[in-house]
Amino acid sequence: MTVKVGTLAAGDVAESEGAPAVLGPAAAERQALIERWAERHGVDAARRLAEAEDLADAVEITPVNTTDIFNKSWRVWQRF
Repeated sequence: MTVKVGTLAAGDVAESEGAPAVLGPAAAERQALIERWAERHGVDAARRLAEAEDLADAVEITPVNTTDIFNKSWRVWQRF
């Protein structure tokens, strides 16, 4: 079973051009993961899981204490 989620990256060849898409190592690993999800949970669930992974990758949350300590360290460096 093949489940394809996502778009082609730069350098990939579209299947409509006569050749199958060539995936990089990260994209191939992701494709394999999605295929395992599809086998275990079904195609619809695999698509939802892939969308959730994309959302999690897009969300960048920096804890307040990280920015706080960075600002304090920067002030110490400026005094130095």
